[in-house]
Amino acid sequence: MKMSIKFVFTLFCLSLVLVSCKDENSIQTYFVDHQELPEFTSFDVSAKLVDFSNANLTEEEKDAYESIRKLDILAYRVNDKNKDKYQLELNKAKTVLNNKKYEELMEFKDNGVNVKISTIGDNDTVDEFLVLASSKEVGFTVIRVLGDDMKPEELIKLTNKLQNADVDQGQLNNLMDFFK
Repeated sequence: MKMSIKFVFTLFCLSLVLVSCKDENSIQTYFVDHQELPEFTSFDVSAKLVDFSNANLTEEEKDAYESIRKLDILAYRVNDKNKDKYQLELNKAKTVLNNKKYEELMEFKDNGVNVKISTIGDNDTVDEFLVLASSKEVGFTVIRVLGDDMKPEELIKLTNKLQNADVDQGQLNNLMDFFK
C-alpha cells in the first residue's frame, strides 16, 4: 500500500513538472517548432560576427559587446503561394512576443518594415532581446539576442560604431539569399 501511494505521488509530481515546463508561448518553443519547416530558415550567429577591433571602443562599449553571447534568427519568406499562411505564421510570432514574460521595449515602422523589440530581464539589465521585423513583400524575421546582463543604452551606443566595424559577410549573405 505504501509503495503504491509513493508511486502515485511520484507520478503526480513528475506530471506537474513536465506540464509546467512546456510553455507554448515561449520564443524557444516557437523556434524549435518552426526551424525545420520548409518555409522557414534558421541561423545561429555568434556575437563575434562583428569585429570591433578597428572601431575604437570605450570600456563601456567593450562591456556591451562582450555581454552578447549569440543571435538566433528564424526567418519566413513570403511568396504568391503562401500569403495566407504568411499572415497566420506572423500572427503566431506576434502572439509569442505578446507573452507577459516579454516586456515591449519599442515598436516602429521604417520603409514598410514593422519592427517590434521586446526584452527579458529587469529594469537595468537584459538577458534577451527579441526582435520581430515583418514586411508583406518579403516576409518576417524573429531575432533572439542572447546575452548576460546586457544594458540597452550601451548597446544602442555600440550600434553607432558598427560603421567602423568589420562584419563577417558570409553568415549574413545566407540570410539575404533566403529572402531573394
